[in-house]
Amino acid sequence: MQKKIFAWAMSMAVATMITCTGCAQNTSSSGTDSGSSTAQTTTLDDNDTAEAAVGQSLSAIQSGEAGVTTDEDDLCDNYDAFDAEITLEDDSTKVKGNTKAVSVKDNCVTISAGGTYRLSGRLTKGQVLVTGSEKVKLYLDGVEITSPSGPALVCTNEKRTILSLAKGSQNTLTDSADNADTEINGCNVSACALFAQDKLTINGSGSLTVTGSSVDGIVCKDDLKLVNGTITVEAAQDGVKGKDCVAMFGADLNVTAGNDGIKSTESNDDTKGFLQLEQGSATVQAGGDCLQAETLVWIADGTYHLTSSGTAVNTETGEANSSKGIHCGGDVEIAGGKLTIDAAEDGVNCTGSLELQAEEVDVTSAEDGIQADGDLTVSGGTVTITTTGTVAASAQDDFRPNNFGGGNPPFGDMPSGEAPSGNPPELPDGETFGGGNFGGNGNTPPDNADNRQNAAASDASAIPAAAMQSTADSSTDAGASAATAAEDATSKGIKCGGSLTMSGGSCTIDSTDHAVHAAGTAVFSGTTLEITSDNKGISSHGDLEISGGDITIHSCTEGVESKAEMTISGGNVRILDASDDGLNTGGSDSGSYAMTITGGYIYVNASGDGVDSNSTWEMSGGTLLVCGPTSGGDGSLDADGNMTYTGGTLLALSSKGMMECPESGCLIATNCNAAAGEQISIVDKNGTVLATLQSPKAVSDVIYGIGNSDSADYTIVTGGTYDGTLNEDGYGEGGSVSGGTEVTANGGTGSMKGGAPAGGRQGGTPPEIPNLNNSGS
Repeated sequence: MQKKIFAWAMSMAVATMITCTGCAQNTSSSGTDSGSSTAQTTTLDDNDTAEAAVGQSLSAIQSGEAGVTTDEDDLCDNYDAFDAEITLEDDSTKVKGNTKAVSVKDNCVTISAGGTYRLSGRLTKGQVLVTGSEKVKLYLDGVEITSPSGPALVCTNEKRTILSLAKGSQNTLTDSADNADTEINGCNVSACALFAQDKLTINGSGSLTVTGSSVDGIVCKDDLKLVNGTITVEAAQDGVKGKDCVAMFGADLNVTAGNDGIKSTESNDDTKGFLQLEQGSATVQAGGDCLQAETLVWIADGTYHLTSSGTAVNTETGEANSSKGIHCGGDVEIAGGKLTIDAAEDGVNCTGSLELQAEEVDVTSAEDGIQADGDLTVSGGTVTITTTGTVAASAQDDFRPNNFGGGNPPFGDMPSGEAPSGNPPELPDGETFGGGNFGGNGNTPPDNADNRQNAAASDASAIPAAAMQSTADSSTDAGASAATAAEDATSKGIKCGGSLTMSGGSCTIDSTDHAVHAAGTAVFSGTTLEITSDNKGISSHGDLEISGGDITIHSCTEGVESKAEMTISGGNVRILDASDDGLNTGGSDSGSYAMTITGGYIYVNASGDGVDSNSTWEMSGGTLLVCGPTSGGDGSLDADGNMTYTGGTLLALSSKGMMECPESGCLIATNCNAAAGEQISIVDKNGTVLATLQSPKAVSDVIYGIGNSDSADYTIVTGGTYDGTLNEDGYGEGGSVSGGTEVTANGGTGSMKGGAPAGGRQGGTPPEIPNLNNSGS
């Protein structure tokens, strides 16, 4: 889809390169009044057909075969001559030029023929009406019109109208507060300040202020193009409405609306009803949705500040209206630009698919930050999302695995469950390692049962996506609607009803609900993610794959969860503080929940299970570092099926809880007595540190992968002084450690030969360890 987006962008860019400084007029002589020195009428070629092929299908719009472009008429805002010049004045409007095309009666100025007209002056109780079957250009050069009834400017002509704002001019259009829908020349004219029955273009370097005192500001029943100029719209209800589309090519638009800000309303044709924002800027403050479209919101470039306050109310039912930053009944494609969104509901919401690769997107929302019912793709740009909403009861997690079985315990009796005696020393300046939050004093954290009780997560995505949308727009009574909306509310950072793909760019998410969630599959191959979540960090109902990118989860209940299979083959995954499990697979439905690690760098600091598979668990490459629980009922590794280790760096730490380990290939110790902040080092018989990890918590149990090697060739050392370099998680390889306490392994799986000898390190060269130090990064 990205290629299609850029194909359209290129076609738009080529079209907008057409420039026009003085537009030639195709003129012919006509009858004039006695006061006219240059009486002209203009015969204009109808170029509407060049732009009217708005689309055969939505895919045509995306591919560049349709959509709207700009032609010479759209871009021309400076004219050499006029068919008539109209000077507005209450009860004394003057017309110079073709008086047959302009009539004045009771302060209503009617233009009935095609041509180019210059308007200036003021009507405090009047109206300008454009009729006929031809294209009309209005050159506004200091116009102020206030209408006592109906719109200030009404264009019912059958061809398009171009409003050109003269350089340096200030123009205003205002209707009265009691304006209502009416019929003019057989057209149903909406209650607004500026109305066009056919296509409408606004261009020029002047300014236009439109005040919709009654209902709406600008209403166009066809294509509305905002080419340039400074346009300010204030409206009691909707600010800017283009039925078939609203397209921006460079205007500076400011909208304040009681309901929706900018919207396209055609819902019966998939090739229409879209917003096409190519360039320019828009600042929208709306009580309802800021940007709303029926089929497509497409943003190629520009700067947009969208604020949705949530104050809009349906005047007929009394219910709260939708209040989203961007709201679309089809697809949303943000291919460029800078967006700042502050929304009372979702920041971005669509019922179709969503693609995001904008330059910058900053979302603050009370509900979901970015939400799509269909597939969702992030492939570029810088995204910042903050959600603040309270998670509704009906949206809480339906997945609470309680099976602690699986895997193989070490030989002999299980640990007693007692934590190491004594309080560990306080870390310098209250620091913690690996980003965990354990009070900063080195004490053992509270029992994980408390964490489990507080880990009610908001995972409503098992419900069909359509059922999870806010029902604030429904036709039920206001009380029932509000209750239903509250029950369905979620506040996720990124929420996808289909398949999620994150292949580029960067996302920073701070959410009260899941930070990233997919109802289908989830694939991470290149995005940089920084996550802080009151609930889960990343979750999916389908298979979850991580093959690249950098994922850092600063705090969460569960770090990365799949209700199907999970595969990690590359990238960096850092879970710094999980109050429940770090990595988790499982669900209530039948299916495979296998967890497979073949590459990448993974660091987990969890109060629940560090790694929990409700099926099989297999590791054959990469680096897995686990700082697991300090309480009973959880372990650093947990699986409900076979647990298999064949390669990679595996170092899993915990403290006197439930302990499970792979069926073979691991060195086991359950007799460590390391305090929080101390390093646990695995040293070969030559004194070389194969792996060392500074734990943020007390440690009694150690699992280290050795493959087919002899456990007698390894020594576990707690504490001491390490002469190598630790990374930001407190992990290092190579170098040596001096001092500390040597721990003799008291268990193992695989090639056991009596544990480590009393002398600790032995001479000679240790056997080759399969992929032991392959980080896979």
